[in-house]
Amino acid sequence: MAWQTEMTLIVRTLISDLGDTPTYSDSRIQQVIVVAGTYVQEEANLTTTYDIDVSAVTITPDPTTPTKDTVFTGLTALKSACFLDQSTYRTKAALEGIRTSLGSANLSVSGNLAGYKVLLDQGPCAMYQGLLNDWNIGNATAVQAVLSPFVGNTFDPSMFNRSPYGDPSDFYG
Repeated sequence: MAWQTEMTLIVRTLISDLGDTPTYSDSRIQQVIVVAGTYVQEEANLTTTYDIDVSAVTITPDPTTPTKDTVFTGLTALKSACFLDQSTYRTKAALEGIRTSLGSANLSVSGNLAGYKVLLDQGPCAMYQGLLNDWNIGNATAVQAVLSPFVGNTFDPSMFNRSPYGDPSDFYG
C-alpha cells in the first residue's frame, strides 16, 4: 500500500534516520505507524474512520491515496516519531547510568541524555500535541452540547428553579 512508502519516509525524516545504514528497518517503522494510528484515531476528531490491524500491519482505506488525509497522515507520523524518540530516550537513560571500575581503571559513561530530553519536550511529541490540540479545537464536534442545556436521565423539572443554597427569599427577606 502507498501509505507504507510515504509515511515511512515521513517518519524517517522526522527522526533523522535517512542514512545509508538506518537505525530502524522499514517494517519496524511501519509497525510503529500502525500502533500510532490507533492512538490518533482515539485522540483526534477525524472525518474518516480507518480499520487498523496492528497484527497484520494494515491501515484501510489507505490514508495517502486516492485522496490524501493530511491530518491523519501528519498526526500519525508525528506520533510515530514521538514513540521512536521515547524509545531512544529510554535506551540512552539506561546506558547513561553505567559506571564500573576494576582496580585502578574506571569506566564512566556520560552521554547526551539532556539533549534527548529537550528533543522530547520540543520535537515530534510537542509538535504532535500542538497539532492535535489545534485540529480538535478547530474541528470541535461537541460545541452544541457545551452551549446547550444538558438534560440527563435523572432530570427532575421540579428542581429546575431551585438553588442548592436554599430559597433566596430566606436571605433577602
